[in-house]
Amino acid sequence: MSERKERRDFLIGSAAALIGSTAWAAPDREIRTAMVGVGLRGTNLLSQVLQQPNVKVTAICDTDAKARDKAQGTARRDNPRSFTDYRQVLELNDVDAVMIATPCYLHAEMAAASLTAGKYVYCEKPVGITPEQVDNVLKAAARSKSFLQIGQQLRYVQPLRDVIRKIQEDKIIGEEFVIKAQRHSTPPSPAAEQARPEWYKDVKRSGDLIVENAVHNLDVCNWVAGSRPVSAYGHGKKYFPTPIPAGTLMMDGFSVEYIYENDMHLDYSQLYMHPKSLKVLPGGQWYMIFGSKGTVDLTEGVLYPLDGSEPQQLMRPEDRGEKENATSEFYRCIRENSKPFADVKVAATAALTAILGREAIYKRRSVTWNELGVKV
Repeated sequence: MSERKERRDFLIGSAAALIGSTAWAAPDREIRTAMVGVGLRGTNLLSQVLQQPNVKVTAICDTDAKARDKAQGTARRDNPRSFTDYRQVLELNDVDAVMIATPCYLHAEMAAASLTAGKYVYCEKPVGITPEQVDNVLKAAARSKSFLQIGQQLRYVQPLRDVIRKIQEDKIIGEEFVIKAQRHSTPPSPAAEQARPEWYKDVKRSGDLIVENAVHNLDVCNWVAGSRPVSAYGHGKKYFPTPIPAGTLMMDGFSVEYIYENDMHLDYSQLYMHPKSLKVLPGGQWYMIFGSKGTVDLTEGVLYPLDGSEPQQLMRPEDRGEKENATSEFYRCIRENSKPFADVKVAATAALTAILGREAIYKRRSVTWNELGVKV
């Protein structure tokens, strides 16, 4: 969806009687793809899809006429048809896969309907913004012969995979105990704040900052921990320009502590109030994993042994900015009939982790995973 203005709501309703089926795709078979939502993120996905071998964009769907026209121009090689209602797209026999990049509150319904229609699904994060939405997608995936891959793109950065494997399999820090992570930046300018679409600022449609935004970082922490939280406690609010309690407008600062099933714990904070000049606590995004033998700076790929010996570089510095390859792996999994690395279970666990933290902040008390009522 466009970041420049609010979108009219997608037409939403029952997905009954959807027609379509998806068979496995041989290496030389064309995979026909529909783009649902072609705003800022959807346009980026469209460009990636067009670069994939033996992939054709057969449909473009968006409620914004300008966004549709622009996307059709970008995909003119494939001459895709244009739609405003995603349900019409799911009725097409020449659509094998669906890319969903709509506002957060629409993800779950569209993903569940696409799975029910037998389409392979690439869905932007989060897979849902409420426990009920996440549960609906899990149940649709369990019934479907196709699969869902979630847009947790960090799962598809190879150097990150390599370092996490060394932590989990090679035990380079011994037993893992604690994760500290943050996502800090300076406050957005008034112009940038004004330019955000209304759905983004509306916590009932975005899921609030922790669900819409921090779900990427929390998913990495889940991945490193090799587990999921059992409880969370936190605090946050919209601090600028005047402090407002959480649950009304999107927060611009929060902190949450999670306790995991395997007894690890995570301290996570996200702030839009970090001065550029503050060097004692660096800004940006980082993850520190503390263990019995040392600590790994996951962002920089450096191991700091607890015995005081020299730090070890775990990845080449030039590889730290390597881009993800989630789109190419999506189509590879379709062709090989294999499960995506960031599958529906990863999607659900990441979304529920963020929702758990949000509810702890809103309720101002410790909230347990069991209270969410979803079995992953």
